[in-house]
Order: sequence, then C-alpha cells, then structure tokens
Amino acid sequence: MANISLSGLSTGIDTSSIIEQLMKVEGQRLTKYTTKLGKFQEKQTAITELQGKLSAFKSAIYSISDTSKMKAFNTTTSDSDVVTAEATSSASEGNHSIKIKQLATSERWVHSGFRYATSYVGEGNFIYSYNNSERVIQTTDTTTLQDLVKLINNDPENPGVTASLLKYDNGDGKEWHMVLSGNSSGEDYQITVNSSNTEVHTAQTTLKKGGNNADISTLLKSLDGFSGTIESGTTADRIRVSGKRHDGTAVNYTFNVTQYTTIEDLVREMETAFGNTVDVTYKDGQLKVTDKSSGTSQLQVSLAFEAGTGSSASLTLPTLSQSTQGGSKTANIASLAAGSFTETQSAKNALIKVDDYPPDVVDVETGELIEEKWISRSSNTIDNVIAGVTLKLHDTTRSDSSTGYNTVEVNLTRNTEELKKKITSMVAKYNELATYFKEKTTYNTETKTSGILSSDYSLSSILNLVKNPLRSVATGFSSSDSFTRPEDIGLKVDADGTLELDTEVFDKAIVEDYMGVLSLFGAQKTGLSTGVDAAYVSFYASSKYTSAGSYDVKVEVDASGNITSALIKLTTESWAKARAMKVSGKNISGSSELDGSKNPLYPEFDLNLSVDTSKTGTLNATVQIKQGFAGAMHETVDTSLKTGGRVPLALNSIKSQITTQEDRITKEQDRLETYETRLRQKYARLEKMLNQIQQQFSGINSM
Repeated sequence: MANISLSGLSTGIDTSSIIEQLMKVEGQRLTKYTTKLGKFQEKQTAITELQGKLSAFKSAIYSISDTSKMKAFNTTTSDSDVVTAEATSSASEGNHSIKIKQLATSERWVHSGFRYATSYVGEGNFIYSYNNSERVIQTTDTTTLQDLVKLINNDPENPGVTASLLKYDNGDGKEWHMVLSGNSSGEDYQITVNSSNTEVHTAQTTLKKGGNNADISTLLKSLDGFSGTIESGTTADRIRVSGKRHDGTAVNYTFNVTQYTTIEDLVREMETAFGNTVDVTYKDGQLKVTDKSSGTSQLQVSLAFEAGTGSSASLTLPTLSQSTQGGSKTANIASLAAGSFTETQSAKNALIKVDDYPPDVVDVETGELIEEKWISRSSNTIDNVIAGVTLKLHDTTRSDSSTGYNTVEVNLTRNTEELKKKITSMVAKYNELATYFKEKTTYNTETKTSGILSSDYSLSSILNLVKNPLRSVATGFSSSDSFTRPEDIGLKVDADGTLELDTEVFDKAIVEDYMGVLSLFGAQKTGLSTGVDAAYVSFYASSKYTSAGSYDVKVEVDASGNITSALIKLTTESWAKARAMKVSGKNISGSSELDGSKNPLYPEFDLNLSVDTSKTGTLNATVQIKQGFAGAMHETVDTSLKTGGRVPLALNSIKSQITTQEDRITKEQDRLETYETRLRQKYARLEKMLNQIQQQFSGINSM
C-alpha cells in the first residue's frame, strides 16, 4: 500500500493514527479471507499427506493382494557346486532330483596363425556364419590381423561372435592366432567359416496386425490379411509350403491351421517342410529363409493358404524371393580358408533329467539300454523345466562308473517368514493410515476443534471403506472354505481402530491350510461351481473387471447337445432381473456392455463358464467368484487414488478454492490500497485547510 506520512504536528491532530485505526476496521474482510486461505492451505497439505499414506499402504498391500505373488520359497540343493536353484512365487513346495550329463557350451574356432599381429591377411572376402546368420567381411591388401579382429567386432550387424587374438608359438613361427568365440551357448549357435556365401530368401511384404508389424506370437486369424472364420468348413484349413531344397529336392508340405495357430507355428512348420535344411527367422514383421548350406543353391520357397471345404477363411501370405544369391561371393583370402581354422570347442546344449524324466529307451526283455533320453536346453541357466524354478548348472553328475549318473536333490520349502514380513509391513502402513485419519477427522476436546478433514465425507469415509473387508466375510467365500474372515487367520481391528496380527493364530492357520490362508488374502476373482449341476457348469475364466460374489446360472441344452439359452444373475437378485449370457459353442460368457463412463454395466462382465452338454434339459448351478480381502482393500485404495477418485477430486477442489481465495485477497488488497490512498489524501487536505485557518487567526491576532 502507499505510505503517505502525515505527522499532524502543525494541527496537533495525529492523522496517521486515525488512518491506521480506520484501516484496521476496513481490513477485517481481508483478515477473514487470509484466515480462510490458511485453512484451505492446511487442508491441501492434509490431503497431500493422506495421498502419500494411502500410496504407501497401497504398495504394502499390493504384495499380498494376489495369491500368485504371496508364495515364497527357500531353495537348497544337496550339492551347490553342481546345481543351485532359485524359486519364484509360481513354484510349488517339494523336492526334485536332477541328473546332468552335459553342460551347455559355446562355439570356439582358432586360426592356424600368422607370424605377427600386424601381418597382412590379404585382400578379398572372409565369410563366416553364426546361428545361420552370415557376414561377409571385406579386407584390403593393407588389412592386418589386428585390423581383421576389429572389423569383425565393430561390424554393426555382427550376429554374436567375438574375435580376439591368442599368442602361442607351436614351433612353426606362427605365434598370433585369431580366435572366433560365440557369445551364446547351445547347439543352435554354431560358427562356420564358409567358402562362399549362402542363399537367402526374404518376404516381399510384412505381416501386420492393426497396421503394425505383428509379433511372433500373433495368431494368424488376427493378421490384417485374414478374413472369414478359421475352422468354419467341413475339412481343415491348411497352409501349403512348397519349393525346392538346396540340392533341388522338391518340397510339398501342408499343415492344418486352427484358430490358435501363430506366426511362430508357421516358422517351425516351414523348417519342418524343408527337413530342417533351412533356418526360418521372423523379425520386424518379415519372414526370412536362410539355406543352411553355403554356395550355389536351388532353394525356392512358396506359401499358400488353402481354405477347407465350405470354409470362409482367407489369408494373404507374403511372397518370398531371393534376396541373396548363394555362391555369388567367394571367400578368396587363401590365408583365411576354412581349412586354416580348427574347432576347439563345439556348441552344445545342456542335457539333464528331472525326476528321472525323460526315461531312457530300454529293451523290455533284456533290460539293456537302447537309447538315452535327455531334456536339452541351450543354456546352463534353465527356467522352463520346473515351474517357477530356475536351475543353474555348474557341473555334470556323471558317476565314477562308465554309464551311471548321480543325482542332486533340489528342495523347495515354504518361506512363511517372508510372508509374515509382508503382512507385518501391511499392518504397519495400515496403522499409520488409521492414526492419520483419526488425527485429521475427529474432534479434539482439548483444543475444541475438529480435524481439518472432518467436514469432507468423501475423504473421511475412505478408512471405513478400506476397513470393511477386515470386518466381514471375504467376498465369494463360504463355509466350505477353511477361512472366511481376516480374524480367522489372526488379523483383527482393535478398539482404537488399529490393526493387529496375532502371530500364534496366523502360524496355526498356515499349518492347517497354507493355500487357504493365501486365498483369503489374495484370491483374484477365482471361481468355483456349486449346486445341483456344478459338474456340468464350470468356472472357466474371469478378469479384474468381473465383480466378486455369488451368481446363479441357468442353462438350457437341447436334445442335440446345443445350448439354446443361458441366464445369469446375482444370488441376491430375482430371476426377473436375470441377464442373457453369450453362447459360443460350449462356452457361455457374461455381458460385455459398458455404461456411459465405459465401466462394466453388469457384475458378470468377463465371466466365462464352460458347459458339459452331455446332460440335456435345464442345468442349474451357483458360481462363487472369490476375491481375497487384501485384493478388495487394494482395489478400494487404488480407486480412491486414481484419476477421478476421491483423493484427486478433493485435491482439485481445494486447489480451485485456494485459487479463488487468492484472487479474492488480491482484489481486496487492491481495494484497501485504493481506500488508504483516498484517506491519506483526504486527511492531507484537512491538514492543509486547518493550517490555513490557523495562519488566518494568527494574522488577525497580530493586528
């Protein structure tokens, strides 16, 4: 505000004090505005802190909101020098025996050598391939052995080979040897030094899905070039693979296509069609066929989709044509001929048996071994043999005898302490949240004030929504379950609103029914059929959008085994409100309708059931869709925090109120500044007028 100083000494009137008092009276509205702004800002801080505590609780409860994430295992092996193991939550408790015949190795080739590392290798082409990917390295008459190593390693299209130099004098004066090492293990990753280049055929168009390059797991029926319906005819839809092999042998091969056939299946079938004399790859939407034999080739490749009799299916497959002519380039550097390299280590797969599987082929009469059978993997780290377990192989288990193999035991035991830590962490975060809510929403008898969030029901009610699953039967659970309430496994809400874990009750529950405890925490819309025809109407699948609860289902099956109608309703609803389910063969599914906000219109959204139509007439069943209480709590918190939820809406509202209040304060400050300026001008004029009167009186008195 303007600061005009009027001492009032000439008149004896303290105008500055008068103005100050008047401004205090006039500024009462600004004081109210400022006080209200402070309250808004305090509330904004409280909501932001609440948001943080809800987020922390959400993170803590996430790890126990899904049964598949809750399982934890301790893994041990009987010989960690041979095998070590790690387990994920998808593993199962138990033990497994492991036999190892062979470790996976990578390929290694060593050149016969040059006198110096700086020796010239010669001008021309050096051709090698790795995992059936070929490279032609061009040299000049000044390319040294060191230069060649760099050319290979710095090649932007290097398929995975590392070149290095090895110094060793074997007596012939050739001390420096180039070593070619494969970067990956496994028999697919072989290095070959070729005398000429290899034939390659490439698709002229790419396979697309939704306008983008399709990935290798894409179903053929999902490709942009597909129309109609797979398997809609009386005979199978097929793809014909035809052409010629390297030596000119004709290829004419067909395989059946189903609604589940993928691009990856197509790749494997193409290799089978050519007797594995070619390598078929798929990258960035493009098929590529590489001859496994180098040199001049008669390779030809053609693909054609053949619809079955009466089938409406149609699929446009790409044309493949020669992109690299085999034998068009010759490896013409004499010093680097294929014969000058020695394979010192071949690429091999790891060979193992798990729980004595696969069994060997044995003569049933004599008991003599005919053929050994082994699981083959390209790496010594194997994660796709025992579900949820990664095996790390360090050595073989060959015994002292000439034929036998020892076993290493891998043991998986429940890590209940890790589970307890997760639950304890959740309890701590819940209590922090509950304490904060209590502080910000209850009346303080000492200060005679209510909590800053007490008047906002949308926020103050969040804790009750989060707490509800802790005080009731978990949705979809019934008396057939070992545990139905959190208190059954030791979780209870105390009188002060905090959560407590009774470890004795919890430990006892774990021993009684481990999976029952996990299910009560984190069942994720899993289903169970009960009732008269439960054996014929079975739960098949659901999603996070399916509402947990109990559903009654009524299915009509005619004499021919066809489903003529299917109805579903919540058990709490009357049949008058039942909704029709979509029928697809022997599967029935809930409504897929959405409301105006694009949320599921009905609770059975994404619920899928399978029907055994061997029983005709009317089938009645009840389907229980379970959701663990932790999952329900996580869902509540997530809904409150996400865009459009209670917390973001409250924050947006308070921010808007703060902005409005700040605008009011600015306008009021401007008004007061103008008012003060007028006051000071008014009293300045008064001071001047009174001063003039005093001067006039002084003049009269002097006469």
